[in-house]
This record gives sequence, C-alpha cells and structure tokens, in this order.
Amino acid sequence: MFNTPFRVISLAIAGASIVSLHAQAAQNLSSMMVEIRQQDGIPSYYNLATGMPLNGDIAIVRDNQGYTLGQFSEGIPNGKWQVFHTNNSKLIEGNYLQGYQDGTWRLFDLSGAVTEEQQFTKGVPTGEWKEYNSSGQLTQTTRYKDGKKEQVKRFYASGKLQAQESYLDNLRHGKWESFYENGTLSQSQSYANNQLSGPYLEQNPDGQASVTGRFDAEGRRQGLWETFFDDGTKSSASQFNLNQLDGEERTFYPNGELASLCQYKAGQRQGKCQQFNDAGKLQFEEQYVNDALDGQQQYFNAEGNLTSDLNYKQNQLAGTQKYFYDNGQLKELRSYQDSKLAENGQYPLHGPSERYDAEGSLLEKSHYDMGIRDGLFERYSAGKLQSSEQWQQGQRHGESRRYHSNDQLRSLDEYVEGKLTGKSESYFEDGTVNERGKRINGQWVGQYESFYDNGKPRELAHYASEKKDNASRYPLDGHFARWYANGDPNEEGEYQNGNKQGLWIQYSEGLKQREQTFADGKLNGDYIEYYHGRRRVAGQYLDNQKTGLWIDYRYEEKDPTYGAIPEGNIQQKSHWQENKRHGVREFYSFKQVVYRSETYDTNDKTGPYAEYYPNNGQLKLSGTMDKGNQTGLWESWFEDGMQAASTEFLDGQNHGQSKEYYSNGQLKLEATYAKGSFDGQVKQYHQNGKPQLVETWVKGQKEGDASYYHNNGKLAEQGTYLRDRKEGLWQSFWPNGEKRTEGSYISDRESGDWNHYDQLGKLIKTEHHG
Repeated sequence: MFNTPFRVISLAIAGASIVSLHAQAAQNLSSMMVEIRQQDGIPSYYNLATGMPLNGDIAIVRDNQGYTLGQFSEGIPNGKWQVFHTNNSKLIEGNYLQGYQDGTWRLFDLSGAVTEEQQFTKGVPTGEWKEYNSSGQLTQTTRYKDGKKEQVKRFYASGKLQAQESYLDNLRHGKWESFYENGTLSQSQSYANNQLSGPYLEQNPDGQASVTGRFDAEGRRQGLWETFFDDGTKSSASQFNLNQLDGEERTFYPNGELASLCQYKAGQRQGKCQQFNDAGKLQFEEQYVNDALDGQQQYFNAEGNLTSDLNYKQNQLAGTQKYFYDNGQLKELRSYQDSKLAENGQYPLHGPSERYDAEGSLLEKSHYDMGIRDGLFERYSAGKLQSSEQWQQGQRHGESRRYHSNDQLRSLDEYVEGKLTGKSESYFEDGTVNERGKRINGQWVGQYESFYDNGKPRELAHYASEKKDNASRYPLDGHFARWYANGDPNEEGEYQNGNKQGLWIQYSEGLKQREQTFADGKLNGDYIEYYHGRRRVAGQYLDNQKTGLWIDYRYEEKDPTYGAIPEGNIQQKSHWQENKRHGVREFYSFKQVVYRSETYDTNDKTGPYAEYYPNNGQLKLSGTMDKGNQTGLWESWFEDGMQAASTEFLDGQNHGQSKEYYSNGQLKLEATYAKGSFDGQVKQYHQNGKPQLVETWVKGQKEGDASYYHNNGKLAEQGTYLRDRKEGLWQSFWPNGEKRTEGSYISDRESGDWNHYDQLGKLIKTEHHG
C-alpha cells in the first residue's frame, strides 16, 4: 500500500514528448501504448503493441504531459524512478525495489528545489520525513515507525519550533503544543485515542494564561473554564458539564468589576441572569426557564435607574409591562394576555394601556381585547383631554370628540363600525359652530351649514341622500348659498342632482356681480355681469357657448372728458355663434352713435367694415375685410362728407390705384401700388391744385426722371434716380424760375463741379466734389 510517494501517485507515469533527457533510455513508449496491471498490490507494466512486460530503462511519455524515466524487471518497477515536467524540470526522484518504494524519495518544485523528502522500506513509510519551503527552509518533520505516524513538528521560517504533535497508530495521542516565535508556549492540550482529554491551556506571547480548562475522556469541556485579559485579570469563569454550561457563569470588565452573572442548566439559561456596567451598576436582571425569558424582567439605565419592568412567558411578553423615563416617572403601561395566544402565536394586548409624559401627565389611555382596541380611547396634552373616542372590536363606533386647548369642544362625530356616519359638528375655540350636518361613510348628506368665527353664515348646502355606486360623494341637491365674512352674500342658486339649475347670482360688496342661467349644469339662457350694480355685459348662452346678441356696457359712472355716463350706455354689440363671433359687431360712442362696424365669420374678421364720425354719424371709412386683411376698394371721407381717399387693397396691402384728397376736394396724391409698394408714376399736388412732385417708381424704388415744384407751379428741382439713388445731372431753381444749382450725382453723392447761382441767374460760386 506504500509503493508510490504520498500526494504524487498521479505523477508516477506522467509523460511528455520525447526530448534529449530521456534519449539515454533503452526504449521510448507513449503512455497510450502502456498497460498497467495490478497483482497483490504491485503494478506491472506491459507494452500494448507486443503484449510483453517492460524491461530495462524505459521512457514513458504523454503529449504535453511530461514524462517518466523508470527501470523495470519483467514489467515491475525495479531501480531508479524519475518524473519530469514538460520543461524537463525534475518533479520526483526515488527507487523501487521489486515494485515497492524503497530508500529516500524526493519531491521538487519547478525551479528544482526540494520540497519534500520521504523514507520507505519496501513501500512502508519509515524514519523522518521532511518538508521545505521555496527558500529551502525546513517547515515540517514527520516521524514514522512501521508505516505509522508518531510525531509531527512544524517550524517558523526562522527555524524555531512552531508546534509539536504526538500520534499513536496514526491517531492524535499525547500532548500537543504550539509556540510563539519567541519560544513562549501558545497552546497546550492532550489527546487520548484522537479525543481531547485532560487540561487545556492558551497563553499570550508574554506567557500569561488567556484560557484554562479541562476536557473529559470524551473530549467534552468539564468543570471550571476561565478566560483572562492580557494583564492576567480574569475575564470569565464558567462551569461546564458534558460540554454544556451548567451552573454559574461570570464575566468581568478589565477593571475587575463583575460584568454578568448567569445560571445555566444543561447548556440553557435557568433562573436569574444579571448584567452590570463597568461602574458596578445593574443594567438588567432577567429570569429564564429552559433558556426562554419567563417571569419578571427588569432593565436599568447607566445610573442604575429602572427603565422597564416587564413580564414574559416563554420568550413572549405576557401580563403587565411598564416602561419608565430616566427620572423614574412611568412612561408607558401595557397589558398583555397571559393565558391565551393570538393567531400569530403571541400573547396579544389585553386590558388597559396608558402613556405618560416625563412629568407624569397622562398622554394616552386605551383598552384592548385580544389585541383589538375596544372601549374608550383618550388622548391628552399637558394634562388636558384632546380627544375621546369609542371603539368596538378595532373600529370606531359611537361618539368621537376632540377638544380645543381651552377645553371647549372642537368636534363631535358619530361612527358606525369604523365609518363616519351620523351627526358631524365642529366648533371654534369660543364654542360657536364652525360647521354641522350629517355624514354617511364620511360624506355629507342632507343639509350642511358652515359659519365664520364671528358667527355669521359661510355656506348653506343641501346634499342628496343617494348617490351612484362609483361616486365618491353625494351630489349637491337643492338650495345653495355662500356668504362673505361680513355677512354679505357671495352667491346663491339651486342644484339638481349635482348640477347647477336655473338662475344663479353672484355678489360683490352686497351688489349683484353676475347672473347666470343653467340647465343640467351648463350655461343656458340669459347672462349678465355687473360692476357696482351697473350692467357690464349681457348676452345668451347655449350649452356653455356664447350665442346670439351680446352687449358690452360702459360700467363706469363717469368719464373725465364726457362726464356722467347713464346706466345701460352701450359700448359695443356683437353677434356670436358656438362661442365664436359671427355677424355684425358695432361700437358705440357715449352718445350711442355707431362709430365702427365690423363683420365676422366664425371668429374671422370677414365682410363689410365701416367707421363713422361719432358726432354726426357721417361715414368715415368703408371697405371689405377677408380673414382680418383689407381687400378691394377702401374709401374714406371727411366729417363734412367730402371724400378723403380711395385705395385698392389685396391681402392687407395697397395694390392698384390710390388717391388722396384735401378737405377742399382738391386732389392731393395719385399713385399706383403693387403688393404694398409704389409701382409706376406718383403725382402729388399742392392744396391750390399746382403740381408738387412727379416721380417714377419700380417695385418700391424711385427709378428714372423726377420733378419737384414750388407752390406757384414753377419747377423747383429735377433729375434722375437709379435704384432709389440720385444719379447724373440734377438742377434746382428759385421760385422765380431762375436756376439755383447745377451738378451731377454718382450713387446719391455730389460729384464733380457744382455751380451755384443767385436769384438773378448770376453764377456766384463753383464747388468741386471728389
């Protein structure tokens, strides 16, 4: 059974491609051509090609797996044996004697360093085995006798002993010790037949014990076990029986003060368990039965004051529980059932429950029945009752009251099985009513009233007693009114099944502000707006859309220039269809004379347009609009009826012939436009009928000859334009006809010699312009 080295049996026949190192072998064989047969635990190697056993020096190789050099006698390994890596590094070296490992065997790493030395006598481990690290330092020795391990020693890199182990028949037996590198004992324990037995010791590097105890013959902790801090002060002392805590266990702080004291029985806490802080103050005292909290449990703060006094039954809160503030005042009292479990397997809240503030004033008081709130539930603030509720099996049922800080009733509500159903009232601090009515499932039904804090009414509404299944609220149904805080009305009207119906009036400062007529919630019929009691707008609605004649009135009582304005003075009239202007729209002066008339087609300004003089109604401007743009012939007149202008338009721009007149009827301007710009000859006249100018325009620019005249009809200036700039010879003349200046322009700038003459035609100077 010991015929191959430990941990390397898989390498015994490893091979690789044939290389020079095994050229010395008498024969090279692929591992695929070798068969290994076992007989009486001894391997025999055969050549598959010949069926003959291997003899002599043989190299067994395998592609990319290294190779083995061995000596064989009739197929049995006998002699030198070596295993190599693919890089020719030796991995194993030893000898076989008739199929058994014999003598010294060595294992190597890839660098060639020895990692282990093993000793065999005819396949049986014997003597001292050694292991080395990568630096060649001894790390472990194992002593064998007749194939059985007797002793193991482990070493630090420094060569000092790290651990020593004893074995009997390959089982742990005797003393086991480990050491710090300074030579101090770290751990000491004994084994008997592979079981811990006897004294046990752990020490720190200074040789001070950290753990002491004893194991029985079965490897179980028994008797007193102790732990220590590094300075030797005791950390804990525990009694064990059959490897379980049994009896008293104490733990300590480094200053020697007791940290905890607990009683155990068969590994379970049994009886009293206490914990202390490092000042010796008790932190908690618990009672256990079979490792479960059972009985009175008390917990304390750092000063030793009681913070909670609890009762448990088999790890569950049961009975009366008390919690305290640091000043000793009761903070909370809870009562739990202690004989009947709830469905979740715990004892439920059962009986009175109370909460207090740090001064001892009651904050909350309630009662529970098997975990469900049942009975009176009260809340307090600064010792005063805030709310009082009746509960039944986890639901509000009955009266629910809330109070102001002055003890006045704040609200009174009635509940039925958790739902706000019945009377519902609220009050201001002085006791006056805020709102009142009746609710079903939290929603108002029937008559509802609300008030301002001065006692004046705020709102009056009526709700239906039935609603649709998918509706969240009951619909308003009946008279509705709302008031301002001073008692003035705000609005009033009627609801029918949630929709406004009939006449609704809104008010401002005691006067009507708006009158609206509704049908099934939509504006239908007359509509009037007021300003300080005077009409502002009047018209009609059809299904929420403006329709028919609408009139806007001047709602101011007077105008700075006109003076007093009578009520009903019309500002404009317009016609509507489906909420869009459609038809004639007229604007009126203070004297109720139409001064402008427009025509609309579904909100577009389209059709005849006219303006009038407000004093006499004389036509001022007339034309046609097409979707907001002027189109066709437009004419205007002076207030006495004399024509002022006539112009042709296309898409809102001057296009075609245009004439303007003086108030005496004399022609002032005649021109031709194309898309908003002068195009053609433009003539302008003085009021006496004499010509004032004659110009030629092309697409909005002056182009060609231009002449300008004095009021007496004589020529004042003449010349030529090129693309809206003066170009070539230009002359100007005095009103008596004599020449005044003469010169040339280049691109609107004077150029060359310019001559200047007096009114008698005499040359007075010549200027040269570059």
